[in-house]
Amino acid sequence: MNFRDFQRVLKQAFYVPLLALAALAGVLLWQATTTEHAQIWLDHSDLVSAQVAELERRIIDQQTVLRGYELTEDRAMLQAFDLRNSHIDAQFTSLRQLISDNPQQIGNLVGIHDAYLVWLSFAQTVIASPAPAADKGLAYRGRDLMSAVRQATRTMSEAEDRLRKQRLEKTILLERREVTIVIVGAFVVGLALSIFSMTRLKKVSRAYQDSLDSLQKRSTELYESREWLHTTLRSIGDAVIACGADSGVEFMNSVAEELTGWQMGEARGKPLQQVFHIVNEFTREEAESPVEKVRRQNAVIGLANHTALISRDGSEYVIDDSAAPIRDKDGTMIGIVLVFRDVTDQKRTEAALIANEKLAVAGRLAASIAHEIHNPLDSVANLHYLLERENDPAKRSEYLEMAQQELKRTMQISRTMLNLYREPNAPIVVDLKELLEGVLLLLQRRLDNQGITVQRDFDSGFAVEGFPAELRQVFANLIANAVDAAGSKGRILIRMRGAPAEELRGAGVVIEILDSGPGISNQASQKIFQPFFTTKGDQGTGLGLWVSMGIVQKHGGTIRVENTIDGDMRGATVRVYLPARTLATPSSRSTLHIS
Repeated sequence: MNFRDFQRVLKQAFYVPLLALAALAGVLLWQATTTEHAQIWLDHSDLVSAQVAELERRIIDQQTVLRGYELTEDRAMLQAFDLRNSHIDAQFTSLRQLISDNPQQIGNLVGIHDAYLVWLSFAQTVIASPAPAADKGLAYRGRDLMSAVRQATRTMSEAEDRLRKQRLEKTILLERREVTIVIVGAFVVGLALSIFSMTRLKKVSRAYQDSLDSLQKRSTELYESREWLHTTLRSIGDAVIACGADSGVEFMNSVAEELTGWQMGEARGKPLQQVFHIVNEFTREEAESPVEKVRRQNAVIGLANHTALISRDGSEYVIDDSAAPIRDKDGTMIGIVLVFRDVTDQKRTEAALIANEKLAVAGRLAASIAHEIHNPLDSVANLHYLLERENDPAKRSEYLEMAQQELKRTMQISRTMLNLYREPNAPIVVDLKELLEGVLLLLQRRLDNQGITVQRDFDSGFAVEGFPAELRQVFANLIANAVDAAGSKGRILIRMRGAPAEELRGAGVVIEILDSGPGISNQASQKIFQPFFTTKGDQGTGLGLWVSMGIVQKHGGTIRVENTIDGDMRGATVRVYLPARTLATPSSRSTLHIS
């Protein structure tokens, strides 16, 4: 039974008994009205009988007054006679109104009135007689006339009594019928309502039992699902903490207990900030609560880089995590789930890989740098030999100037090499042209050996904020890859242009490195930024582009690699975007700091 059917049953259970009782009440009201009407007519008969008796009494009283006058001939008694005469007329009028709906009784009343008028005429004769007492015939005649009045009155009273008897019988019959209707109606309605209610209750009972069975089944399924989810959450390798909208901890799996140092029973209900204590790995400042961040952004969020979790016992773990809101069916946030993992070893491994890649870069440049330094020093030695044997001042001056130029070149090479590792304490303004020229200087011998031509399409004036050593490492990797791709007698184009501000990024500089090599395959383009992926076989570490991507992203930039489709450079194009104002901080740099 669905909710609509249940509502219909409830309405039937309410309205059907109400309608049945209303029908029974209507029948009872009709019967009571009929009985009451019959009782009114019965009372009407009683009133008519009483007034007939009162009329008869008044007429007899008037006769008594007349007899007294006949015996005493006292004229004072005639006043009482006249008074009673007016009362009798009023009585006739009242009685006529009562029986106006009964022609038979009207006829009887007319008979009484006629007999009374005859007697009254006789009474006037007696009053007018000079000696009424002496005339015995008057007395006998008056008696006979009064007997006629009484007979007429008796006839009317008997007719009214018969009518009253009929009305009484009808009233009794109606009252019995009313009682019968009440008893039978109550029984029938009660039986019908009982049967109806029983069927409705059985239907509701079945529906209720079905609902109980369904709820029991759902409860079992919910319990099993809850246990399954709890087991799953407790078994996964990442740490999981769930808390309510008020930031109180409600669930922790075993990994979270191990990393935080809190057991579930102890942590339940405690604020997340107390159990999940996080700080910046380098600055030691308190990190923003994930709960507040999720509540503010109302979306899935990740923690900032270099976030460290301080355990209850003081142990420290570098973590990577995310937090997401838990919503109800209306979309209202009712809690937050936090998933994190210990990446301390991973960070150490990445740092070691980055350091190894820097050493690999230095190793790949070492031979070229040694040759670049050896040539100027060899020239200086030869010039020193010539100076010892030359007496001409002009020649000696020329030899000294040439020696100074060679020494300046040596110092420039050594300074560039040192700058590959020397780093300031904070981001500084980096002249990109100077930086690119320095990298090309370090790679010059390699370029000369392979006969590669480098075209420069950039001017001065392009500068960004950043860490120059990290950026040198990026462009050393990218240009070295272009050299390998271009091959012998190949060509490389390096161009630089300003990038205006867009919706999702600020103003900056775009550096493009194009080569004349075979380009990059679709399969390789999807993996080139993954660690340890290389297309150079044993000659490559597979870390160069991965490290370069990390450095550029820390500066707030991007790297994209695609094949050139126009011009005479049909190889690969590496496009690097660097913002004018970097996002990198001293704590986020990947290079070793040398003061």
